[in-house]
Amino acid sequence: MSLYLFLLAWVSAWAGTLQVEVLDVGQGDSILVRTPEGKTVLIDGGTGRRNVPAMLQRRQISSVDLIINTHAHADHLGGLDEVLEAMPVRVYVDPGMPHTTETYKKVIQLVEDKGVQYKAVRGGQVFRFDDGITLTVLGPHDPLLAGTRSDLNSNSVITRLDHGEICFLLMGDAELETEHRVLEHGLGHCDVLKVAHHGSAYATSNPFLEAVQPEWAAISVGRNNRYKHPAPGTMKRLEKSGAKVLRTDLHGRILFESNGKKVKVSVSRTGPEVELPPGVAHKSVDRLPAAAAATPETPAERTGPAAGARPALTSLPTGPRRAAATDGTPPTPAPSPTGGKVNLNTATQAELVRVPGIGPARAEAILRYRETHGPFATVEAADAVPGIGPAMLKQLVQHTTVE
Repeated sequence: MSLYLFLLAWVSAWAGTLQVEVLDVGQGDSILVRTPEGKTVLIDGGTGRRNVPAMLQRRQISSVDLIINTHAHADHLGGLDEVLEAMPVRVYVDPGMPHTTETYKKVIQLVEDKGVQYKAVRGGQVFRFDDGITLTVLGPHDPLLAGTRSDLNSNSVITRLDHGEICFLLMGDAELETEHRVLEHGLGHCDVLKVAHHGSAYATSNPFLEAVQPEWAAISVGRNNRYKHPAPGTMKRLEKSGAKVLRTDLHGRILFESNGKKVKVSVSRTGPEVELPPGVAHKSVDRLPAAAAATPETPAERTGPAAGARPALTSLPTGPRRAAATDGTPPTPAPSPTGGKVNLNTATQAELVRVPGIGPARAEAILRYRETHGPFATVEAADAVPGIGPAMLKQLVQHTTVE
């Protein structure tokens, strides 16, 4: 085969490539997902010390379709304010658990000020992208876990990214209680595991690894960190599971590329002191080619909403891997007495933040107003709540009730 034909065959084999990149942000988490048609998902933003916007710009990314903040700890949330300030963001989701830190308040205020669509997600919801790619939320579930070692960690947003026959499992800072709950809802094999909580000893149990059976395990962790992550016990369990382990403190950024059938893996750092598992290549971090030319379209099914529509976010039964519908048809949510609408007069803060456009600050304002003035006579009466303007009132009329 000539060199030209060989290159042509190689390019054809890797057309329609999904890129999942564990960015090197030190002792924190930030994962960049790029679909074949150029949709961008940013899962967490590190601590803010590694300039995530500059990393995105080096990758020729000027906007983000979807930000997922797995939870409100600073090593996952700290850099997201810089991203929100630097470029347009379409949708922002998190577990809907407010935090008292100034970092959290700043990020949520930016989401609201810039008109970014906000959604608190729960297990069973799904985002659909091009090339049949689905991002399924596996947790948290209601009722949220309480009384754990760290409730913020335990209620992290857990996601499963499916591309053809390839699966990525992204665990945030999940802990043992989180793993138990995910296993209860059904969890099968995934090719790539983003290890929970920087390799902490409080997660990545043997039963969990036996269910997932990952070929690759990526740990986002800082060099010589004071937490001594990853824990020796976690590393032993990963080794026993047969997973090939890569770490950002040793290997730099970790790039997984999927064509739906196979995964290619590369890292940005190598050297005589760094051992690479078989099948891992070295690729410079600078000027990585985009998965495809970026477009202003938001995540959606190919045959779904027109360009410019918001990403579809629908109920999806959780269960073993490949539980997502295979015919491209969104499943029908279970009916509810109020047609799926949230009752303004009885809703908790967690329920209110799940209404499109209602962030934690507005949810808190609604609760304060309700406590002071009593129940709302009509949904339209909510226009008296500070921060609820005409545009937000339209959202409330569409998604809430006072029944």
